[in-house]
Amino acid sequence: MKSKITYKDSGVNIKTGNDFVTKIQRDIKKTLNSNVIGKTTSFAALYSIGKQKIKNPVLVSCTDGVGTKIELGIKTNKIRGLGVDLVAMSINDLICTGAKPLFFLDYLATSKLEVNYHSQIIKGIVDGCLESSCSLIGGETAEMPGMYNGKDFDLAGFAVGIVDKDKIIKTQDITGGEILVGLASSGPHSNGYSLIRELFFKKASKYSKDLRFINSVMKPTRIYVDIIADILRKIKVKGMAHITGGGLIENIPRILPEGTGVEIKQSKLPKNKLFKQIQNSSGLEFKEMIKVFNMGIGFVICVNEKDLKTLTSILKSRNERFYILGSVIKGNEFRIT
Repeated sequence: MKSKITYKDSGVNIKTGNDFVTKIQRDIKKTLNSNVIGKTTSFAALYSIGKQKIKNPVLVSCTDGVGTKIELGIKTNKIRGLGVDLVAMSINDLICTGAKPLFFLDYLATSKLEVNYHSQIIKGIVDGCLESSCSLIGGETAEMPGMYNGKDFDLAGFAVGIVDKDKIIKTQDITGGEILVGLASSGPHSNGYSLIRELFFKKASKYSKDLRFINSVMKPTRIYVDIIADILRKIKVKGMAHITGGGLIENIPRILPEGTGVEIKQSKLPKNKLFKQIQNSSGLEFKEMIKVFNMGIGFVICVNEKDLKTLTSILKSRNERFYILGSVIKGNEFRIT
């Protein structure tokens, strides 16, 4: 008679999965509002947009992950912030269109689910959703033995927002001469971590044991929903860029129409100790650094020069760290002066 092999024997524990869902529900419910219909534990989530006072509603969607920062989160036991990173990477993309976030969904895959450990990630996702004023209405947790090793896991996130068709921020509105204003990042956000791991964590070093350095590297990605909503209520914004993978060089041109380029004044960038450490340790030239990292700028706003005074007034009233980086120029060049 053949010996019995259960699903649990193969590495998947259904009871643990159910316990996990039960544990995270209390946190998830903090993000729900009256637009969410029914229970979040159903087969699919329902969200009503009927209460949105928008004349020509357009739904906006995006998806992203956290990348190799996850490995550092596991090594340093700082995984809650990775949940914030997951929300931020999609939500910061979404608001570049002028949209307001509505809801978020997550995907967590791991070899072996540990209820208390992995629920910290969900707590971080809840933190990010609360900061973004959006509901966490669904997700998937996959226990996949053999696909991941030890504590390894991966994350993916999915955001949906809404914007009035007449208020979508269109790149063709940029013609040249506009001013580029940068908002401070909280650190590297979720980009460049393959290099950071190689430089500081691959082998034992003073940095890999330095709690202050670890905290600066693992600081969660900043979410810009609140400040951008305030700005959009008060002035006309010509374009917005989330400075993510590809750094300043690749992300600012994404909002520009053909025939326009960028002039950035290097002296106007933040003096950031962490990025200086990375540059000194890697030997990268500055132009390479700004292809990989945000260099202390997490979000860029493009406005007409006549609106700059109002924009700076708004930012100062909120004690916002901001930098007048340069301007949009004629031609397709990315110029650093």
